[in-house]
Amino acid sequence: MVKLIFILFLAMATTHASAQSLDDVIKFIKDNPKKASIVLIENGKETLHFSGNQIMPLASAAKTIIAVEFSNQAAAKKLNPDQNIAISELNKYYIPFTDGGAHTEWLKSLKKKKGDSVSLLQIAKGMIQFSSNANTEYLEDLLGLANINHNIKTLKLQQHSLYFYFTAAALMTCLKPENIDESKWAALLEAMPVDEYRKRCEANHLKLKADSTFIKTFNFKNLSMKLQKIWSDRLVASTAADYANLMQKVNSRSYFKTEVQSILDQIMEWPMVFPANQQAFKHLGQKGGSTAFIITDAFYATDQKEAKVACAFFFNNLTEKENTMINHNFGGFEASIITDTAFRKKLITALL
Repeated sequence: MVKLIFILFLAMATTHASAQSLDDVIKFIKDNPKKASIVLIENGKETLHFSGNQIMPLASAAKTIIAVEFSNQAAAKKLNPDQNIAISELNKYYIPFTDGGAHTEWLKSLKKKKGDSVSLLQIAKGMIQFSSNANTEYLEDLLGLANINHNIKTLKLQQHSLYFYFTAAALMTCLKPENIDESKWAALLEAMPVDEYRKRCEANHLKLKADSTFIKTFNFKNLSMKLQKIWSDRLVASTAADYANLMQKVNSRSYFKTEVQSILDQIMEWPMVFPANQQAFKHLGQKGGSTAFIITDAFYATDQKEAKVACAFFFNNLTEKENTMINHNFGGFEASIITDTAFRKKLITALL
């Protein structure tokens, strides 16, 4: 059985794990500097930097920059966030069972059906909160990859690869020519120059946009774990340092123009709809993601006393057992960083 490509994370500050389990996560990070990285910023000061400059695939955490560009264009009146888009337009880019049920759950949350429409702002929110890959692909097309990529420079991200199309990249691995076997196809994908890979993803995107039957070429039988690993390794990449600093920028309330910040808050701060979070925080935003080999998370918080935390932790090249352990403790680890000063001190001490 093929694992789902993206696993949806909805880790809330109310999620807890045992102290022993969290110690296991800390020990894993310490013992695996090539597989794990974490950067923590408290009240504007970097207090932890563990393998933070190591470039690692982002999975869905990369969607944060798309949210930034959406907010830029909405604030500049280049798009109307209230404009309604037919769900059928989004479904051009939807491959069932490849997003952990994200797209379907998003539509259910809005009580929408296939024949309905949704606003652009709802699409952006669904990309971040539910991690819909179809929404992501649609917004990449709407906003323009060049515009999204320009944020890498303007946000002063030090190590960040260029964006390409999410759903189209998943299709890449499945389009094996009939006259070659999987091992040869895998070797070709691994050896393919990154520029050619991106161009092929763009060609797939254009086919998805124009031909409703093209998406049916995706076949789980053609998506072995070996091919998933190649796809996972090719995802947009950056560092925990870049994403912790990005979370710090959002959380500072001073980096972005007021109009941009207002829209970005609506997209990123989806955890604030929960009453318990409203009581504890003034601001709380998060975007994580995963594949069968990756777990990533970037988040920020400002509590009612104005104490601020921004953090990113990334894992890559995980075994199935390692992925299960970290995934099981993901919410508790994130929540403890956000809410527990003593835990943060323990984490810093262990990893210095």
